[in-house]
Amino acid sequence: MNPETKLHSTGSVSTTCQNCHKDFTIEVEDFNFYEKMKVPAPTWCPECRMMRRFSLCNTWSVFWRNCDKCKERTMSVFPPEQDITAYCPKCWWADDWDGTEYAMEYDSSRTFLEQFKGLTTKTPYAALESAYSTIKNCDYSNALAWSKDCYQIFWADYCESVYYSSILNGVKYTADCLRVKDSELCYESAGINKCYNTFFSEECDACVDVWFSRNCYNCTNCIGCVNLRGASYSIFNVKYSKEEYLEKVKELNLHSWKGLQDLKNKTRDFWLTLPYRVYSGNSMNLNVTGEYVFESKNAKEMYICSGAENCKWTQIVSVKPAKDCYDYSGWGNNASLIYESAQTGENANNIKFSSYCFPDSLNLEYCTYNISGKNNFGCVNLKRKSFCILNKEYSKEEYEKLREKIIGEMNTNPYVDAQGRTFTYGEFFPPEFSKFAYNNSNAIRFFPKTKEEAISSGYIWNDTESPTYPISLEATDLPDSIVDAYESILNETLGCEACHRAFKVTKGEFDILRKMNMPLPHMCPKCREKERFARLNPPRLYDRNCAKCNTEIRTAFAPDRPEVVYCEKCYQGEFI
Repeated sequence: MNPETKLHSTGSVSTTCQNCHKDFTIEVEDFNFYEKMKVPAPTWCPECRMMRRFSLCNTWSVFWRNCDKCKERTMSVFPPEQDITAYCPKCWWADDWDGTEYAMEYDSSRTFLEQFKGLTTKTPYAALESAYSTIKNCDYSNALAWSKDCYQIFWADYCESVYYSSILNGVKYTADCLRVKDSELCYESAGINKCYNTFFSEECDACVDVWFSRNCYNCTNCIGCVNLRGASYSIFNVKYSKEEYLEKVKELNLHSWKGLQDLKNKTRDFWLTLPYRVYSGNSMNLNVTGEYVFESKNAKEMYICSGAENCKWTQIVSVKPAKDCYDYSGWGNNASLIYESAQTGENANNIKFSSYCFPDSLNLEYCTYNISGKNNFGCVNLKRKSFCILNKEYSKEEYEKLREKIIGEMNTNPYVDAQGRTFTYGEFFPPEFSKFAYNNSNAIRFFPKTKEEAISSGYIWNDTESPTYPISLEATDLPDSIVDAYESILNETLGCEACHRAFKVTKGEFDILRKMNMPLPHMCPKCREKERFARLNPPRLYDRNCAKCNTEIRTAFAPDRPEVVYCEKCYQGEFI
């Protein structure tokens, strides 16, 4: 421990983050977990650890480049100008190579992480992250499994006919949504669970035919409503008869672009007049703290998680369950004993300091892009192999002996990065190991930085701008209703009314919008996505007081934000 470490009478320890130099606390329960995992306590604070993991992953930034094996054009998380070997999914998952072709001998005269970094420059990477054998007709999506007939979806499982949406599980016939689970026919919504025909809404559960509503449960035929339970035929929280409701719906002109924009502005103002829950999640939690947490127990400091148990500092568990995990950034699907790892899951167990390890992975350390690997240490782009170090296969006895030797030498001869930060055994990869520029990585969405801030922290930056295309029709000239739009619109290159870049409407998207009787969008997919993410609360909790009883609360709503926030007791007493 560093000299600034302080031991408290409770057994907890206060120490200083090696990265941001702010103090953070390691609780007794944390030490118990580290003992179970046989790892040392962290030297970076929780937020810096999270940012570091996010910076080594790229879910949402995609580009066109050619596969370095078959030479076919493919969508990729790596820009075409990047000096890296990238295979299209079909070539990467093929059985004609497994990664041992790039095996390296461990050299005790050099730091282990320096050698690992060298291996990362030799092996071919998957152009897109997916469980390739489980998806069908989803060639233009990333970070997905068990899905079919989807286009431009990201971080998704068990989806069908979904377009331009992210962080999904069990979703059908949906477009332009974020954080949706077990729902169908939803549009421009976020935080939706078990809903049908739900549009322009947030944090709604078990709702049908609901528009522009927030924090509603088991509601039907509601528009612009907030904090209702079991309501029907309501507009802006006012109850109507069925006949009155249907007449007012006609007046609102919900299937007109202009009508929707007018109602959207009115709705957002109305939302701010009624209280928000101290956290965004559901009541099926026990002993939980965090934001966007559902059906979890004994889980602390969580963010966008479902079905987590005995976890801490864990983010984006989109498919349950995840058990006994710390500092874990997605995705679950029967993941257990995961520590300081990212985008790892589906029957993964005992994974440490790793990323992109799935499915059926066991006992991995310092691995990235390991598929169905078991008992591997420091391996890169390795498929279906066991007892490997730096992609070289060993006998079980040789592996265990060399692994112990490397761990000892990581502590006596640690890697030191360009910022002078020390990486002994137990630290996740240094930021400079990332294959992604900070502004292309997941980190930029949750921890925005300027180019100068990112570079000074040891990250890289990508200055390449997206290509531009000639525009044949401005979005502002689109028909007001989908009824007046013809399939010939698919041949037009539209001009986004926000960024003025060109975009097109795909056939599948057009069909979904017709099915929902929804007008064509006026912004490009990137701007629509940016707007949805801008409404997402950050993975950070603040001290604040309940607006009703004035008790102290911890919430993702910063004190200077305009929302009225109630503690859980006051919220339940008034609305549940």
